[in-house]
Amino acid sequence: MVFTGPGADEATDDHEGYVAGRYPDGTYSKIWTDVTECAAGTFLAYAPACECGWRGGQDHPLTPAGHLACQRVWVHDHFQRLAPARQIVARLGRALDHEADFLT
Repeated sequence: MVFTGPGADEATDDHEGYVAGRYPDGTYSKIWTDVTECAAGTFLAYAPACECGWRGGQDHPLTPAGHLACQRVWVHDHFQRLAPARQIVARLGRALDHEADFLT
């Protein structure tokens, strides 16, 4: 997910979020893998992740709801807590919205 909302700049560009898939061996897919296009059985779960190396602590089910949950976790538990994003949120006076402020 790429932040495209007000105040987007190089600092926010360093944090592109994505939904990683957890392989059976316990490793996770990288940013360029579209987990929704992989064959059934490729992954055991989804996980929120960021190109900076951050990954959310909890896996989510391989469902559309699990995929959406990963996007929301990345926005609220990672991106929105970054210094540049906190400044944007303060100016906006509202939380960032994963649908309105981001390109998925």
